[in-house]
Amino acid sequence: MAFKTDAILFLPALLCDSRLYKSMINHFADSVEVSVADTLSDNNLRAMAERAIHSMPERCALVGNSMGGYLALEIAARAPGRVSHLALIGTNSHADDAGVRTKREQAIRLAERGKFSSFVDGYVESALSFSNRAEHAPLMREMARDLGADTLVAQQRAIMDRKSYEDDLSSIKVPSLVMVGREDGLADTAHQQTMAKRLPNCRYMEVPKCGHLVPLEAPEILNSALTTLFSA
Repeated sequence: MAFKTDAILFLPALLCDSRLYKSMINHFADSVEVSVADTLSDNNLRAMAERAIHSMPERCALVGNSMGGYLALEIAARAPGRVSHLALIGTNSHADDAGVRTKREQAIRLAERGKFSSFVDGYVESALSFSNRAEHAPLMREMARDLGADTLVAQQRAIMDRKSYEDDLSSIKVPSLVMVGREDGLADTAHQQTMAKRLPNCRYMEVPKCGHLVPLEAPEILNSALTTLFSA
């Protein structure tokens, strides 16, 4: 199957790195140029997006899970002509409301008070579906431990500072995919459905028996969906 993109940029979720996308990288690396965005050097999405735009190929498919989806939308808003395809996984297009901001501030306080592991415990439980937790929790914990409390603080601040992208969706005409796990404890499927409806050229998918981190929990389903997307 011929792909209509020459490059893919994968954008990791909170406290994740390239290991989140290992299966996708292995699947697509022989066909197109693949890279992973740097989400560790900045504490705001604007700077992350500018760093990604500077380093990515002239036209590139974006695949973002959770925080990576926010970053993908920021890149699309800043450099729409550089984006060939867009995949938004377990993410949303609106700014945080007061309740969500409070939870993020609580996470920052835990990290700053030396209770980073307590946050990670709750994050793992909320992010992964029960049926996948035993298999994938060790890698989640490993990534979180390797990235550390300072990364959590910087990324939470970046997420809290983001704007709403809802008014930008109708102008994103490239082939798009919105995907969410049906057992996602961190994303609201109603938001996903609304976002998919506002994107003019979008396919919407719900993944059964899957939580927030679809690239880990359902890699074969995601690889198949991305294959279809990149062929459009």
